[in-house]
Amino acid sequence: MITAPRLSQPNEDARPTAGRAVRALALPLAVLQLATIAAEIIVSFAFKPKYDWVTNTISELGVGGCTTEFDPRHGVEACSPLAGVMNGAMILSGVCLILLAIVLRRSDGFGGLAGVLWAVAGAGSIATGLVSLDTSPVLHQIVSMPLFFGGPLAIAIGAFQFTGAPRVVGATLGCIALALGVVFSTTDWVYGFGGIIERLVIWPALAWVVFVAAHARKHAAPSR
Repeated sequence: MITAPRLSQPNEDARPTAGRAVRALALPLAVLQLATIAAEIIVSFAFKPKYDWVTNTISELGVGGCTTEFDPRHGVEACSPLAGVMNGAMILSGVCLILLAIVLRRSDGFGGLAGVLWAVAGAGSIATGLVSLDTSPVLHQIVSMPLFFGGPLAIAIGAFQFTGAPRVVGATLGCIALALGVVFSTTDWVYGFGGIIERLVIWPALAWVVFVAAHARKHAAPSR
């Protein structure tokens, strides 16, 4: 008897392949995208005068030359000798986010629009590393917007792909980070506290990515 070919076979074959990619790449990429935090710590030790984690922003760590233009401590000449490390870490983190958006496109937290927003945030991180604050303050602010808003939006939207506590925590985290991002970017209300507010927007997003990657790896289709 002649039987019709199974049309679903390609999808069944693709599932284990996708599962292998998630199991092999998700967590390493998620950890690597934390490079920005490690770079902040390292670069801050070389920053002159002493780096203030509440007042000084992340962008100031990427300013190549010594200048009084950006430091909120009026008239203080700020220098970041390891600016290249900071900017390189921003680029690396962005590349990892884009790769994660591809690898985790069928996983909770990165599916659909959430995944697109993570890719946009990754592109913003790359652009932020390429266009430092001293290169063009206006352009730097513009290219950093996708990172600033894409991450929180991705968390809030992707959280609804989970159930239970992760949904509640993710939705709350995303909304708070988004609100802080709006306040930081559009008002002077947090002047003098820019460093801590900026980190309350970006760091939770980076941590959420690690959680999502670990969850995806745990639930990835086993290899055959």
